[in-house]
Amino acid sequence: MKPFLKVTSVLIAIFIVCHPVTSAPFRTDHLAVELVAERTGLVPGETNTVAVRMEMDDHWHTYWENPGDSGLAAQIDWTLPEGVTAGPIQWPAPQWIELFGLVSYAYEGEIFLLVDLEVADQLASTESVKLSAQVDFLICKEACIPGAAAVSLQLPVVHAFENSKWKSDFDASRNAQPQKILDWDMKVVDNGNSFALTVAAPKGKDFAGRDVVYFSRDGWVAPSKPRTSLAEDRILTLVLPKTEYEPDTDKNRFQGVLTSSIPWDEAGEFSILEVNLPFSENDTVATWVAGVAGNPEGTSVAFVEEGEPSSLLAILGFAFLGGMLLNLMPCVFPVLSIKVLDFVQRAGEDSLKIKAHGSVFTFGVLISFWVLAAAFLGLRAAGEEIGWGFHMQSPGFVAIITSILFLFGLNLSGVFEIGEAITGTGSQLQTKPGYSGSFFSGVLATLVATPCTAPFLGTAVGAIAAMSSIEAFLTFTAIALGVSAPYLFLSFFPALIQRMPRPGAWMETFKKALAFLLYASAVWLAWVFGSQVGVTGMALLLMALVLLGVGAWVYGNWGNLIKKRQTRLIAFCVTLIFMFLSGYLQFFAAGLSGPAAVSSADLSSADYPGITWDNYSAESVASFTSNGKTVYVDFTATWCLTCQVNKKVAFGNDQVIQYFEDNGIVALKGDWTKRDPLITRELQRFGRNGVPTNVIYRPDGSSHLLPEVLTPGIVLEALKNGAEG
Repeated sequence: MKPFLKVTSVLIAIFIVCHPVTSAPFRTDHLAVELVAERTGLVPGETNTVAVRMEMDDHWHTYWENPGDSGLAAQIDWTLPEGVTAGPIQWPAPQWIELFGLVSYAYEGEIFLLVDLEVADQLASTESVKLSAQVDFLICKEACIPGAAAVSLQLPVVHAFENSKWKSDFDASRNAQPQKILDWDMKVVDNGNSFALTVAAPKGKDFAGRDVVYFSRDGWVAPSKPRTSLAEDRILTLVLPKTEYEPDTDKNRFQGVLTSSIPWDEAGEFSILEVNLPFSENDTVATWVAGVAGNPEGTSVAFVEEGEPSSLLAILGFAFLGGMLLNLMPCVFPVLSIKVLDFVQRAGEDSLKIKAHGSVFTFGVLISFWVLAAAFLGLRAAGEEIGWGFHMQSPGFVAIITSILFLFGLNLSGVFEIGEAITGTGSQLQTKPGYSGSFFSGVLATLVATPCTAPFLGTAVGAIAAMSSIEAFLTFTAIALGVSAPYLFLSFFPALIQRMPRPGAWMETFKKALAFLLYASAVWLAWVFGSQVGVTGMALLLMALVLLGVGAWVYGNWGNLIKKRQTRLIAFCVTLIFMFLSGYLQFFAAGLSGPAAVSSADLSSADYPGITWDNYSAESVASFTSNGKTVYVDFTATWCLTCQVNKKVAFGNDQVIQYFEDNGIVALKGDWTKRDPLITRELQRFGRNGVPTNVIYRPDGSSHLLPEVLTPGIVLEALKNGAEG
């Protein structure tokens, strides 16, 4: 019996050596995952390589270490015996996968994610060890499916081994790793909004017919933004746009891979170059290029500097025109009417005073836009995805603006007066009446203007996200000057003011009538607030306005100068109490996160009469268009009055409604009322940074951007042109 057992044991040992024991591959509907080894055993004291093998169904993909615009890289969590340690994943170069303008760095088909295992000397040659790992992954097509695979592999610890059936696949995966080929030299310059990566070919090679693609490993380069390349003989310069956020990587080095349609090396084995460079000065690179090209007089290669005067001036011009047109948007009209009233009241004043008031108003607008610019740039530097009107996505801010407009309305209605009663008798402001009012009017005009976009403004604010801080600051300044330009123009040409109606008794009636415009604005903002925090929050805000109104009424009746000092003091204290209670209710309401008062899905028919709209997602767009459908997306927000006007004017039109129905147009609503980084990125992809933004996505993968202000004719023409084309 004993000889039989010995023979059996030998046979089992031989089988184990020649045939490593593995668990069955982990399988989903679209992916198979297993752990495989390059050799049939582990050799003590050496580096042994294993791999996570992933095989995907057609057109499904998983992601590289930097997934690009979206996605998630695979992660491996090892469970290993004592004496065996695992190194990092060796990522083969990815593929460039683009879907509706979003770029992913990913893999399709079959990939081997190689990992080196260091095996200690003391492992006995008779041992058999089990290697286990959990692989977390995301596999995507139109939809994305997260998953986790538990895989294992049992290998003997041997000194002699055989190559497994996977040896050729391991070799292929190694060849797909980025290589350092010293004959190819590289330099990189940080241009502020982009990087200029210059590659110099060795003598005897050039870039003719060579398709070169850069994949950012460190996340500094925006995947889906347009890239440019400049090639001449042995020199190639790639202009790579910088991402909007700052990745958590080494800020002193530029890291990625360069793939080429023609191998980089003489043997024709390697098509991937490793990029790991410090940043260089532009003039240093130019000198280096001249030397490499053998041209001591210089080089014809163009180093692209962001923000060239011509393009920056064009953006500033659009910003100025857009700021002027904001005055015609429904957001700004209530404040515009107040300022017109102010000009009428000053029609008979000294021209120098009128100019001073216009200048102070402009200064108020400028200061406000500069504060917004600082907040915008600060949040952007912190990695936030933000856009035009970002402050209106804060319920607390909306509550404050609602209260201010409501108080202004009460003031115009005569409930209380802002003036000497506040500053006190003998105030030096009597020598400069109303300058503080002009300044605050400029502040208020800014706050109610920024939720809207206007023609020309969309182009300007869309460029802000990719600008340097100085350029963004200049653009905000240009918008501010545009907003204030009409008032400044009137103040410096008083002859135009003289043609306005003279002040008189009619002014009191006109002033009280204007109050209702402010009340209407407060109602709109309360609706915006309700869509952010829910019906309960909106009710609390309305109650807070009631308390504010009581405080203003008390102050107006008993806080004026004709009352006794003690009466005024009591009135002032009572007013403060009501203001405190109102502020507390607003603070509490702004912190609520209950169901929205008006949800995108439930009241779509109220928002868009006659058209049924579903909620936007990139996956929905991809799914519908892949099935041959044309998709119309309205990126909107409840705080954007221009958006609400578009809904009634364009989407409430019978011809538009009928065209959507007859042609099977899929309507999606991208609600940006609350901050949504995915929508922010999609807006920026189309050069926009605010709403309204309307986009048509077609089955052939093309898309069409519509203007900010819509008419039925604009919508129908855009839809029909694509259908005919």
